[in-house]
Amino acid sequence: MNGKAISLIAIIMMLLATGVTFGLYQINFQGFGKLTNYSKTPAYSLIGTKLYENGTLFLQISRTAGPDTYGGFVVLVQVLYPNGTVLYQWTGQQLGNIPANDIKNEFPLHPSQPIKIGNYGVGIMVPLGQNSTIILQIPHQVPPGIYIVKVWDADGQSSAYGMKFQVTVKVK
Repeated sequence: MNGKAISLIAIIMMLLATGVTFGLYQINFQGFGKLTNYSKTPAYSLIGTKLYENGTLFLQISRTAGPDTYGGFVVLVQVLYPNGTVLYQWTGQQLGNIPANDIKNEFPLHPSQPIKIGNYGVGIMVPLGQNSTIILQIPHQVPPGIYIVKVWDADGQSSAYGMKFQVTVKVK
């Protein structure tokens, strides 16, 4: 075989491998539309979150998807009435200044923690795979009823991958 034949075979094999790779990716991730990178956006689960009449919120947060090179950054936590009206919310500044002992990490080697820039709080970092309980306090009583607890990521999203970063809780 001469050099031109080898080059032609190499180009054909490269195109075939590229086509198979893209094709399998699209088949496995539902469709031949635009390519989607499912590892770029953090996702959170709030299953297990509890709210009590005295205003104590046990925010059970798990980071279930997204890049593993840096944490997801929760910058807003809201307690909402079922109609979407805000009962109470914690901003990034408030979250960044909560005491570290109010965060209980299931996996202590890679902890969720408050994030500050200088003295200014910006939110809570939640690493991929971490399960944490964050204790927050509403400064007043919460009437019995049904509420929605919702979190927002630093990229301004409150949902990703078809799931919302919220949970319905009942105060008895």
